[in-house]
This record gives sequence, structure tokens and C-alpha cells, in this order.
Amino acid sequence: MPNLTDRQRVELAIPAYLLYALTSAPGVFVPADPALAARAEADIAAMRFDLRAACFEPLEDVSERKKGALLRRVERIARGVIVDWKDRPALSVMLTLWYVLKELTDREVLILWQGSAMDRATSRLLPMFAHGFEEQKRDASAQEQARQLLSQLQEEGLYR
Repeated sequence: MPNLTDRQRVELAIPAYLLYALTSAPGVFVPADPALAARAEADIAAMRFDLRAACFEPLEDVSERKKGALLRRVERIARGVIVDWKDRPALSVMLTLWYVLKELTDREVLILWQGSAMDRATSRLLPMFAHGFEEQKRDASAQEQARQLLSQLQEEGLYR
């Protein structure tokens, strides 16, 4: 990804990093039908593989030293976000992250190229939590949380 600034590289990595962190938590995805557990595990593993790839893609063409510095920045920013997840249900956090992602793609700050690692990951992810949009109160709360998260990230100098 030539000609990207350090800020742009971090902006591209953050959504994938946050989704990867959330999907890594134990028990985040529990299939309604236990018979689907093996299939769900395979889907989750493939999704996490793509999220990890999407996190590192913006850093592929930089030196190891710069890559380390950028990863430390991503991790520092992400830790500041993740600390707020402590007492929230995973579904609520997932909806919040989805709305942040939607805002970034709607504004074309982030483009999910068809077939990219992030596109593949989000295509697998949506069916796993889409039922969360059905509860109006949870959905409205997630939208408000997304606005707050975006504001928090903008305070870090991102997504302006």
C-alpha cells in the first residue's frame, strides 16, 4: 500500500484490530444449534484469519522498525477503546463496531474492496450478529456508542 501516511495506515488497521480483539474473546459466538458448532468454529477461524490479515495489510510495505512503531500505536489506541468493553455484552460491542465501520465506509474513509481480507471477514461476521439490529433499544444504544467511539478515535487524530 504505497503512498500512505502513517496516520492512514493506522486508520486502516484499527477496525480490523478491534474486530479481531472482540472475536478472540471466549464465548462471543455461540451457535443456536449445537450441531452447527463445528461449522461455526471453522467460520470464526476463517474470519479471524482475514481480520488479522486486514490488520497487517496496511503495514506490509514499511520497514520492520516502522511496522513495530505503527503496531504499538494501533495497540495503544485499541487498548483505550477495549477498556470500555469490560461491562458491555459482546453483541452490543459488535453492533457499535459495525456502526463505526459503516460510518467510515459511508464517508469513504475506509473502502472495503470486494474480495479483500476485510470484505471477506465482514461478510462472514454480519450473519453472526445481525439479530442484534432487531432490538430497537440495543440498536439505538449501539449507534450512540459508535458516535462516541468515533469521537474518541478523532481525539487520537484519526478519521477526521
